Amino acid sequence: MIEQETLQDAIANRRAEALTFDGLEYARLLEPVNHYPRGSVVLPDGSVVPGYPSIGRIQSLEAGLPRQFEQPFWAEEKIDGFNVRILRWQGRVYAFSRGGYVCAFSSDRVTDFMDPAIFDAEPDLILCAEIAGPDTPYLEGSTPRVAHDVGLFVFDLMRLGQPGFVSQPEKFSLIEHHALPPAPLHGQFTPRDTKPLGRLIQQLDEEGAEGLVLKTADGQHRAKYVTGSSCVSDIRVCAEQLLDLPPEYFTNRLTRLAIFLSEHPNQHHADLEQTLGQAFLSGLYGAVAQHRRQGHVGHRYRCRFREHTNALHFMKHMRTTGGRHVSFADDSPRQEDGYWVLEFERQFDRITGTLASALAGDRQYD
Repeated sequence: MIEQETLQDAIANRRAEALTFDGLEYARLLEPVNHYPRGSVVLPDGSVVPGYPSIGRIQSLEAGLPRQFEQPFWAEEKIDGFNVRILRWQGRVYAFSRGGYVCAFSSDRVTDFMDPAIFDAEPDLILCAEIAGPDTPYLEGSTPRVAHDVGLFVFDLMRLGQPGFVSQPEKFSLIEHHALPPAPLHGQFTPRDTKPLGRLIQQLDEEGAEGLVLKTADGQHRAKYVTGSSCVSDIRVCAEQLLDLPPEYFTNRLTRLAIFLSEHPNQHHADLEQTLGQAFLSGLYGAVAQHRRQGHVGHRYRCRFREHTNALHFMKHMRTTGGRHVSFADDSPRQEDGYWVLEFERQFDRITGTLASALAGDRQYD
């Protein structure tokens, strides 16, 4: 719990932000408060939805496993999507983004993939899940695990107001009992199992999967490890934003790829250099073509809603947070196959400005 006096003090000092979503008054933490991390959500009675913590990355299986783990751990597939925390509050299901906002899109769609009756039996349960697929409103890339629209993958469980995660055995039991859609589980390993885990990673790499999250049985100690193909995929889908993303976005992935290839030399395909070059150039070439065609560079998104009201809430949120960078199609939202469909574009300002100058014939100095 966070007392009202503490919360109001945090809001006054800009350590928290008071928000309203369709009648729900809540706050999201911008900084840690009472040991609750940034991204935590404070509900009207002071109950806290804990923020989802960052997971440390290991770059080398050979060196990282024995250094980071002293006991067996589960290998769970890391899904390329966006992180939400799902719970029921006063009879309504909400999905909160990692930053602590109610996500109108996720709140609308999660019941397509799970039965909210789970909260009758487990009223304090929080589902930590990834929403992924080609029709997400936040990501340029997708996952090979979802062919169309979006899917839901539950990977952790929390309890309202309690720090930490539910243990792995209890999580597995609840997921099975309530038929929740899980993130793919690939077995249990020990810190000495670098070779079998390496073979698993190579298989996931060939399938285009993002990687693994490794978790001890108590659910509290974890690390992530990504595939080489996910690094190339990230570069490919974001190359059109080359000037709008921090340089570290690309250099970090190039470093991960180099380490991955040194540790899995048989994954070094003969055409990798060409594939990586194409990943960079295809996005940039497309950005140039797009600017010549329409005068700016941006990425188009498509997503579907069950409820018209939630589509309008989402549009309001995107206009508030994205401002002039986001523009919706004139007919949004429109009805299609029982859903309300939104199509919109997010514009990338820096590369738009650079190309505007270059294509206009201006002199540029390096």
